[in-house]
Amino acid sequence: MSGDDTASVNAALLQMAAKIGGLESTVSTLLQTWQRMEEKASDGRKDLHQKVDALRAEMTTMGAQLAMATKDIADMKPTVQAVQTVQVQATGVRNASRWLYWVAVGLSGGVGLVVTNFVDIHVKH
Repeated sequence: MSGDDTASVNAALLQMAAKIGGLESTVSTLLQTWQRMEEKASDGRKDLHQKVDALRAEMTTMGAQLAMATKDIADMKPTVQAVQTVQVQATGVRNASRWLYWVAVGLSGGVGLVVTNFVDIHVKH
C-alpha cells in the first residue's frame, strides 16, 4: 500500500471512529434518559399505589361506619315508631279534649239556661 492509501484508510478509520464515538455518546445519553424516565415512572407507580391503598383504607373505614350507622338506625326504628304512635295518640287525645271542652261549655250554658228558666218560673209563681 502506498502512503496515500494508508492516509485515506487512516482518515476513513478516524471518521468511522468519530461516528462510533458519536453513536456511543448518543446511546449513553439515551440510556441515561431512559433510566431517568424509568425512575420517574417507578416513583409515579409507587405514588399511585400509595394513593390507591389510602383510598382502599378510607373506603373500608367508610364501609364500617355505614354498617354501624345502619345498625344504629335499625336499633332506633322501634323507638321512633313508638314515638310516632304516641304523637298520633296525643293528637287524638288533644282533639277529644277540645271536643269535650266545647261540649262541657255547651252543657254548662244549657244547664245555666235551664236553671235560670226554672228559677224564673218558680220565682214568678
